[in-house]
Amino acid sequence: MRNVVRLFLIIVFVLTSASAATISFVGSLDADCTFGCQGNTSDGDYAQYAAAVYSFTVPVQATAYAITFSYGGGINGNGAIIPQGGFEPYLSLFDNAGNFLASTFSGENCPAGANSYQNACWDVKLDMGTLAAGTYQIAISAWENMSYAENLGAGNLSDGFTGLGNLFPGEDLHFAFDVVTGAGGGGGEVPEPSAWLLAASGLALIRFLASHHPRA
Repeated sequence: MRNVVRLFLIIVFVLTSASAATISFVGSLDADCTFGCQGNTSDGDYAQYAAAVYSFTVPVQATAYAITFSYGGGINGNGAIIPQGGFEPYLSLFDNAGNFLASTFSGENCPAGANSYQNACWDVKLDMGTLAAGTYQIAISAWENMSYAENLGAGNLSDGFTGLGNLFPGEDLHFAFDVVTGAGGGGGEVPEPSAWLLAASGLALIRFLASHHPRA
């Protein structure tokens, strides 16, 4: 009986504990451009005007952050080797309707584990806080090509970007970043109802077995 209880507790722990999920994005501002794509004739033009936007889904409420690798190079969450020498990245977060939520304007530069390139460390980390379940959009652009929604304090992702990005000598247009949800534990994710239902069913089974267990 004791072994049954131990097994039950292990199963509950596995089912209800938050686990980190990583989504890796790689690309190039010219090939994967979403905004500011028209009329560009050089890498410098793309760095100034372009932004690439991706969607990701948070299945249950969770803490989340995004981190870049492409300036200093490194290994992303998929285990891919990312070369150094990308542009100085700028990340912007929006909800599914395009409302601005956060950016790396005041985010973390040179996060732990970031590599240097040309004696500088310009990869960034965007702490998204705790996100409700749903779909979000994240944009990557060159510093300081922020969205009009952020710059003006009003508007929407669909209004585009300011065209203030820069590309410095030795940099190119490739980028790589991860979105990590449910990291850190400590209440980051809320267990799904099915997990609690299974746990309750297991507890009821244990009570049944205990009440029918013959006494020695």
